[in-house]
Amino acid sequence: MIFHVKEVHRRISSVWEMSDKCKPDMSCVPYRRKGLYVIVTAPLSLILVVVFVYLWTYSFVLSFIFALLYLFMCYFQAYCCVHQDCPYVGEFCPAVMGIVPGNIMAKYIYTDKNPVKSRKKFELHAALAIIAWLGIMVFPLFWIAKLGITYSVGYVACHVVYYVIFGLTICPVCAIRNTCPGGKFQALVLKKG
Repeated sequence: MIFHVKEVHRRISSVWEMSDKCKPDMSCVPYRRKGLYVIVTAPLSLILVVVFVYLWTYSFVLSFIFALLYLFMCYFQAYCCVHQDCPYVGEFCPAVMGIVPGNIMAKYIYTDKNPVKSRKKFELHAALAIIAWLGIMVFPLFWIAKLGITYSVGYVACHVVYYVIFGLTICPVCAIRNTCPGGKFQALVLKKG
């Protein structure tokens, strides 16, 4: 099914509006699927480490850029954690892509400063975190393709499969599934939202 840009924008806007009205589900604190989270996230984390090391064989700069994309994703997620009143800040966090440093950054960057919450800033930070994630998927493809196109396709497929499995197993019992952009996107795709 092909969507028009206006329709996609309308749906995304409705997701953000619903997110503003929802509160965390405290019955999901502490997170109860820690073992499953590790089983789902560890393989992708290992792949990211392998790609980091592989890029290093070409240039330290490539690995540095790859690591920066991950850190940027964590940094931008930190504000999203605070904006959503995430109850996992400072505790075990079932963060997508293993971006647990975002949770730690949120605790130290924002908690003591009582930040002003802005929907526009939240949207910007969420978009930048997603762009950084896309960067993690796309940036190394040129160098991975030197191993063979199958490796590049496999790398992207690992991200897609990870997100689908994560969305179906981890998100349903996450306290912020109704406010998190990923959780809302999953609900929108599954037409639950």
